[in-house]
Amino acid sequence: MLNKKQLIEGFGKTGIKNGDTVVVHTSYKSLGGVEGGADTVIDAFVELAGRDGTIMFPNFNFQSWTELHYFDVKETPSKMGAITEIARLRPNALRTPHPIYSFAVIGARAEEFAKADDVEAYGPNSAFALFHKINGTIVSIGLDFNSTFSMHHYIEYNVGCNYRRVKEFSGIYVGYDRKPQVKMYSMFVRKDQTVKTYIVPGMNDLLAAGVIREVEVGAAKVHYSTANDFYDNMSVIVREHPEKLHYIEGARY
Repeated sequence: MLNKKQLIEGFGKTGIKNGDTVVVHTSYKSLGGVEGGADTVIDAFVELAGRDGTIMFPNFNFQSWTELHYFDVKETPSKMGAITEIARLRPNALRTPHPIYSFAVIGARAEEFAKADDVEAYGPNSAFALFHKINGTIVSIGLDFNSTFSMHHYIEYNVGCNYRRVKEFSGIYVGYDRKPQVKMYSMFVRKDQTVKTYIVPGMNDLLAAGVIREVEVGAAKVHYSTANDFYDNMSVIVREHPEKLHYIEGARY
């Protein structure tokens, strides 16, 4: 059973320091047990980033906007695991505006990220773009490479690829002003159903090259990289080896 001190020591191996902005992708179960539960994990990152730092947890919910056509920035739950939902519910957390790819943000830049509104999830005014601009740190706890580092889609969008396309979704949007509006947001989705996302080969290349690094915390493997390093090196794979990021499923009869 890990305590907060052990988590701070373990996550501290990633080099997180006061003033950093960190996106944390998480599998709570992978840690093998934590005293105080998910809140202790959140507190450990908040303490590492210090009073000038910012911690972000994915609050992605794909069904709410694309299927139910409804999103409430204060009420729509995260579908990315226990830690992310508990982070969303913290009184000092603010949520970024995109109704599909949102983040719960705690810390010095929370208000700045809460204003990062772009119709496209990966556009120039998006939370991803702001995170890239300030060269944040990506941390992934106990997750398979195909289920983390969502910034790789932002890279595909900005570099350009032929296996994804922009798709628009509209619905009823309730923001912090609590006024329902009909709005449209878009996503860079798979070109069609035969395209299957599988980024493991590309991620393994970046791990072998030291762009992505690995430490162990409790029972979990923790992977991390800076936004700039990940963008610059993943961009090469998107341009030159896109087969390492997706495959085409053959027809079934």
